[in-house]
Amino acid sequence: MIIKNITNQYLIESEENQYFDRKSARIKPVDILRHIVAFANANGGVLVVGIEDNGEITGFDCMNAHKVNEFLEAPYLIDGNVKINYEERLIENKKVLLFEIEPSENYVIKTKDSKVYLRVGDKSKLLNHEQIIQLEYDKGERRFEDLVVEESTFEDVDTELLSKYKEILNTNLSLEEILEARALMKKGHLTYAGILLFGKFPTKYLPNARVRLLKFEGNKMETGRRLNIIKEINYESAIPRIIEDIKREMHSQLRDFQYLAEDGMFKTIPEYPEFPWFEGIVNAITHRNYSLQGDCIRISLYDDHLEIFSPGKLPNIVTLENMKYTRYSRNPRIARVLTEFGYVKELNEGVKR
Repeated sequence: MIIKNITNQYLIESEENQYFDRKSARIKPVDILRHIVAFANANGGVLVVGIEDNGEITGFDCMNAHKVNEFLEAPYLIDGNVKINYEERLIENKKVLLFEIEPSENYVIKTKDSKVYLRVGDKSKLLNHEQIIQLEYDKGERRFEDLVVEESTFEDVDTELLSKYKEILNTNLSLEEILEARALMKKGHLTYAGILLFGKFPTKYLPNARVRLLKFEGNKMETGRRLNIIKEINYESAIPRIIEDIKREMHSQLRDFQYLAEDGMFKTIPEYPEFPWFEGIVNAITHRNYSLQGDCIRISLYDDHLEIFSPGKLPNIVTLENMKYTRYSRNPRIARVLTEFGYVKELNEGVKR
């Protein structure tokens, strides 16, 4: 959205939402900072000053209104580089001020007193400590996969799997040196990426670092007495082993169908071709938000469809609108190792297909 293309009618009549807010020119200039910070930490937005919440145009000429320059100087009190475009506009002969705030891509924006706000619906929400950390993960300012698990040691490593990785790399480095070279181990302790990729028991440190395969009878999940789960398998080993184990089990659970081809011969086709479901599973495991520990990846098989669920939202700058051409890896170290195993292409071509 470019502010010069925003109509006066939109500014007056539109409901406040995720991307738009109205404020009176009578509020203190410093009070707009939380809204600017909130828009920057979310997906950007437009703030208009000089129009009341109900759409009434009061402008900067109303009683007790502050000066335009005071509002233009207010963003300098923000801790971080926020990209803002602004425009002064006359509406019904009254001056209003428009701010267009662009989203911050790689860092969290704060006020000078270190408060962090996030735009959620039509509100600018103050975040607590845990929410700020989660936002830092989402922005890529902090990576969960790089955090060191202080209680871990090399004894937690699945050396058989790591030895297989060594063969793939065709290197003379020792197993410990390979982990250090890939930043999966630091000073004798594994990172979360190291635990997830090569740990004997990853769920020892991340209880929900697992994948559930669920098969249902029917076309939807029932509850209570009508619970219709007919098969459930939990996978809790290192990621490369999970991928291979699930691949084998999926082939055994999916049905084959016969049809009469044009040549008069009966042929067999799978319920679903391997490529889409396998890539969907690999992507869910590779790019899930492992810092969210209240849920796990779920693969649900129904009579008429298949669902793959991964906890968390789309990472950083990726949206439903731009995901065909925008690439961002939430867990680049995990993605690199899985690329070397041959599971991930790292080129974003799967989304386009």
